[in-house]
Amino acid sequence: MGIVTGPVTCDFDQLQRNKDKSVTGLTGGIEYLFKKNGVTYSKGWGKFAGPNDIDVDLIDGKKETISAKNIIIATGSEPNSLPESSGLATDE
Repeated sequence: MGIVTGPVTCDFDQLQRNKDKSVTGLTGGIEYLFKKNGVTYSKGWGKFAGPNDIDVDLIDGKKETISAKNIIIATGSEPNSLPESSGLATDE
């Protein structure tokens, strides 16, 4: 997980690798379930354009409008940054 025992330190590179592995596993699992259940999805930023329409700015820079009877918008998540002074001891 990136936490080293002894004198307390943090291995931020290992923490990042562990986070990336978790994100890949979770998103891969969701994509598998979508495919298995015939769910069509788009990755980007969406907004309602009508009761059954979504305008999507795709992550590749293109745009699309999706019309469907049932629509789910999964907002994802946003990472938190460590404060500039994280309170961790340094050798300085």
